[in-house]
Amino acid sequence: MQPHQIGVCHWSLAIPDLAEALDTIRNRLGLKRVHLGFFDDGYRDPGRILDTVQASGLEVSATCVGFAGEDYSTIQRIEETGGYMPDGDWDSRYAKTVAVADITARLGTRLLSVHLGFLPAEPGDPKHAVMVDRIRRVADALGERGLTLVAETGQESPETLLAFIEAVGRPNLAVNFDPANMILYGSGDPVEAVGKLGAHIVHTHMKDANWAARPRREWGEEVVLGTGQADIPRIVSKLRAMGYAGALAIEREAGNRRLADIQEAVNLLQSLLG
Repeated sequence: MQPHQIGVCHWSLAIPDLAEALDTIRNRLGLKRVHLGFFDDGYRDPGRILDTVQASGLEVSATCVGFAGEDYSTIQRIEETGGYMPDGDWDSRYAKTVAVADITARLGTRLLSVHLGFLPAEPGDPKHAVMVDRIRRVADALGERGLTLVAETGQESPETLLAFIEAVGRPNLAVNFDPANMILYGSGDPVEAVGKLGAHIVHTHMKDANWAARPRREWGEEVVLGTGQADIPRIVSKLRAMGYAGALAIEREAGNRRLADIQEAVNLLQSLLG
């Protein structure tokens, strides 16, 4: 691993203007990589996005698509509303994903990440076959554009995610590993998960968290990188030992001092990478 792998999720800065956010990443944080998110209707103006990113000089490590109507107020609500699971939202969310895939290809990156939605652990669950079919369709659409669909970790255990990837059976379905999400959702130990997911990991979020008093029933707490229970030094060490060469994209989605928290995360990762 090298220091140039450090990047940041652009939405973590909570700066609505894309040009200003990218300028902050380059000039105030001194980073060269960005994970670029599409959570509103800005994707409908691809020319502006392409011009803004090109002018920034930043490398896009991956794009990320999210959807209107996803409700993170509780774990139960996001299970009902997240990703490609809700039947009533499937068509519009698929269409948005394809539109963002077109932008992703034009940006010159090859990874598009998304929260797939809660994946049924049991193959006999009627929703399992539905989700397998939907993710195959998304993966195939991305494959036509030379892209990899990157599933965010967190909602399910590593074992459930691996079994689902096998069931989908598409070579361009991989993993964005987020150690904090394993804790926030209560789905498993992040250090162990790195080893289990192994070569499927093609992108990462550097985020930290503390366990909830009642895991899987209530949210854990996101904290500044290196101050929580994800054991970020061990995570980075295991990724390095595996030969991981992708981005370490800092994600900070809580707190009211985002820039300072991200800078602290940059300092930590630089010290770990040497």
